[in-house]
Amino acid sequence: MIRGVLTTCILAFASLLAYSQYPGPSGQTPPAVPQQSAVSADDVPPDAIVVSVHGICPPGKGGIPENSDSCTTTLTRRQFETMLVVMNVTNQNYSSAALRGIAESYVQLMTLADAGQKAGLDREPRFEEMMKIARARTMAEMYRHSLDEKFSAPPPEMIEAYYKENIGKYEQLKIDRVFIPLADPKRPQDRVAFEKKARQKIAEIRERAAKGEDMNALQAEAYKSLGLASPPATDLGGKRKGNFPPAVEKDIFALKPAEVTRVETDLSGFSFYKVRSREPIPLELIKTEITREMYQKNMEAAVKSANSRVHSELNEQFFKPHVAGPVPPAFRPAPHVTILPGPANTPAASSGNAGASPPSNGSVPATNPGNPPSPASPPPK
Repeated sequence: MIRGVLTTCILAFASLLAYSQYPGPSGQTPPAVPQQSAVSADDVPPDAIVVSVHGICPPGKGGIPENSDSCTTTLTRRQFETMLVVMNVTNQNYSSAALRGIAESYVQLMTLADAGQKAGLDREPRFEEMMKIARARTMAEMYRHSLDEKFSAPPPEMIEAYYKENIGKYEQLKIDRVFIPLADPKRPQDRVAFEKKARQKIAEIRERAAKGEDMNALQAEAYKSLGLASPPATDLGGKRKGNFPPAVEKDIFALKPAEVTRVETDLSGFSFYKVRSREPIPLELIKTEITREMYQKNMEAAVKSANSRVHSELNEQFFKPHVAGPVPPAFRPAPHVTILPGPANTPAASSGNAGASPPSNGSVPATNPGNPPSPASPPPK
């Protein structure tokens, strides 16, 4: 019996840590707690006991003895660190204060799990259902973590192959642009006449640009002839795909060096573009970007592959909006409980209260297997 309670406790504690470590919907991962130097911890041998829980019998006692209050369950340093490695799904580093908080949370979970078993809660139908969900959630989290480990650090040869296969995405063009506004801001009343002259002028200098004349000189000439002051710079620098409207970008990236686009018209004015050069961005400068792209694609493909093997159907008559009938008492939701603050941010982490009692407000540390979170894809390490 007690072995089942301990297993339940470990599953719940693992879910608590895993849920606190996975990135949220925004994709941002909480910063790792810096590892603090602890010389004394290095002196503790692997078989030394680091956690003692008095009043709880260790596994293998074959039930709850009458004198269970005299039992003691212990964890050695090796057992504690092994448990932490299993549950630390993001390879987070913990300070000594955070480790103390983890140990205290573990003690509270053990204490309440033992009390629950003594109350006979493990024989309720709800317990078995919650265990099924807790196991499924833990398995899903472990699978996603295994994918994260598999895809977060592709070998250099795979990165280079992906770079070569998608070289067009990583090409950078050095571009010049000539721009003439639709109207003279000093004479807005002459917009129609000005627009006609501007249209003729940009068509003329576009032809000359295609024959090799300097873009900056052509724009300066156009502004002077139209009575405009302060022509903007024509050099746009290096540009990749994604910096222009789709139609304009298609025209620009179809050019060879020294070629110009047709005249483009938008609400602000007339323009055309000339490609001075096009060259791939060196792999070393975008290796992180490529690693991130490969990670995202591989994760999506793995999840899609898993989903493709499963087909589900929902009874629309049952799931359509309606007033639900009464829920059997044994399966009614448990009262809301508050999860003990996580190890990285709880004040209790440094309180030194190894035998921590439930908070004074009556809340208790617990997970809620009946409402599992949706694991999100973590960024590559």
